[in-house]
Amino acid sequence: MDKKIIITNRAISPLEKIAYKNLRDYDGGEYQVKHSVEISKIVFENNIVHNYTPVELGITQEQIDEYVLHAQIINIKHSDFKPGIFAERNSYESSFAKKVYFDSELEFIVNLFISHHNIHAFEDGNKRTALNLFIDFIDKLANMYIYNILIVQDAQILYLEKKITEDQFKKILYFEVRKKMFKTNIKCNLEHLIPRSNVEDNNNSSISQSDRRSSFNLTELEKGQFFYEQLRKPIFQRDTNQWTVERLEKLILTFLDDGLIPAIILWEDLDGSIYVIDGAHRISSLIAWVNSDYGKENELNDSNHTAIEEYINNKIGSYEEIKRSRDEKYKAEKQIIAKRSIAVQWVTGDYSKVKESFIRINEQGVVITEDEKELIENDQLPTSILSRAILGHGLGQISNSQNEKTKEIFNRFFKPFLSYELNNYPLAGSINEDFVISKIYNVVKIIDNGEKLDVLSLTDKVLGLLKYVQDYLNISQKIYFYGATKKHKTNSFYGFIRFSLLLNEDENLNRLFIENRKIFEEYLVENEGHIQVIARKKRQAKRAYEEIAKYYQYLLLACTSNNFEEIESEFSYLDFGKRKYLTKKEQNIRENYEEFISVVPRCLECQGFIDGDLTTEKKHNCCD
Repeated sequence: MDKKIIITNRAISPLEKIAYKNLRDYDGGEYQVKHSVEISKIVFENNIVHNYTPVELGITQEQIDEYVLHAQIINIKHSDFKPGIFAERNSYESSFAKKVYFDSELEFIVNLFISHHNIHAFEDGNKRTALNLFIDFIDKLANMYIYNILIVQDAQILYLEKKITEDQFKKILYFEVRKKMFKTNIKCNLEHLIPRSNVEDNNNSSISQSDRRSSFNLTELEKGQFFYEQLRKPIFQRDTNQWTVERLEKLILTFLDDGLIPAIILWEDLDGSIYVIDGAHRISSLIAWVNSDYGKENELNDSNHTAIEEYINNKIGSYEEIKRSRDEKYKAEKQIIAKRSIAVQWVTGDYSKVKESFIRINEQGVVITEDEKELIENDQLPTSILSRAILGHGLGQISNSQNEKTKEIFNRFFKPFLSYELNNYPLAGSINEDFVISKIYNVVKIIDNGEKLDVLSLTDKVLGLLKYVQDYLNISQKIYFYGATKKHKTNSFYGFIRFSLLLNEDENLNRLFIENRKIFEEYLVENEGHIQVIARKKRQAKRAYEEIAKYYQYLLLACTSNNFEEIESEFSYLDFGKRKYLTKKEQNIRENYEEFISVVPRCLECQGFIDGDLTTEKKHNCCD
């Protein structure tokens, strides 16, 4: 039990609020158990056995003090009189220390919960406090959640009334506890829910601001509704994939709790298309809940839609179920859905004014990166258009700039999707990285190489280079673009793309690479840290790619002549194996890296590295 309870604003679901109200009403003689039939079925029809060997989890006095303080704060929220006042502090405190011999944190939490029904610890609100603490512990310590909180709440009452035994109470608790299929800090990919659109030159002015709506309601976000079908995101808008499940959950609950949701900022063009300028994550989160789409229409195979849908439906309830249900438990939520609206503010002026507004709004909040600002300002340039078109294939976006070639480029960058378990190491890393559009954009600019090609020509050049790298050279992406931590090395990615441009354009350089590939790649493996040092010297990967490409050139010439003096002189700040000793940390990193690459196969002809596994025997196409 070495984890800490961090007192945060955990999202409280509507059913959890009902459970606390029921317990309060029970204390006032106004509530009767409603789920006795379901509880009987759990007790008598489900064979749930939890055998375990006692193991000391360990708990410190500091942790006990933290847990007791947390419980006291909870009691302040639930008590109707004398909030936070202990009746039996010593016995309550000792309940944490006594329950340390259990096989798992779940066993500890369940037994602790039951013991808190046997202790009148606080002057008031004991049952509510015990339930709240139980849910907090289940969430924070065990990464689990309660499937039906109302059944657990009724079981509390039945246990206190001695209508069920302690073992039966435990059986109910174990039945209702569910393992989260994921951590709620994973990000939701909601990019596909609002399509992107280019603003036509003859349509880049906004319409008159008279009689403009000041809000919209939830039903207008249902698919097929006019307002939803008019929504667009400008091409420069951030990708809507930065919010976690937890943050999405809190926004929905804030709406249902009638809490404050900042206004969505919109702009309308002459065709009546409505562009989201600020609030894309907010409105997309509501759209996801309303339409029960947390990524199911994406091409991503790791969108987690099913797990997120199950989690949200259990914690909050599905929008469709709440909207159509006549169950009393959803009465408050139905009223909110029917009556509440989201405020809207409008940007006026032409498209250039919209971009200025976007930059101004976002600079007040999340810092806009240099790449992001460049993408916004140059959103009509071929490099920006192509980058958005490529990424759109993975985020569910559709645009006029997409075609079979842009789809193939996306697949070559990101498929098969990054998976350490399946030994998948895609060329461009994970599509779920923060601001992945920046990586695509910089690579496209490197390949354009200042030629300022049109979109079609640039598409052909990007695809042609990727075919050269992956189909002709058959480079091992694991060797070039991943290190001991298994994370994608953007520095190497940019640098090698620039180097491969040179190889592809210079027949002699290409020949030297093929002839000296084995020693070239073994040198890279032996000096895996060089690229990162070069990048740090230049401070940014996108500024270092020329220097890294130059390093590759010098290295290739050194391998050809078997003379490394020139590269050591040109890059004198690098360590060329002159250090005799490594720190323990450096040794561990090196050992991990050697294990990581030990399973990479080699070409039967040149003995350079090649993608695949050790069971695969093949040659580079360039070696045939």
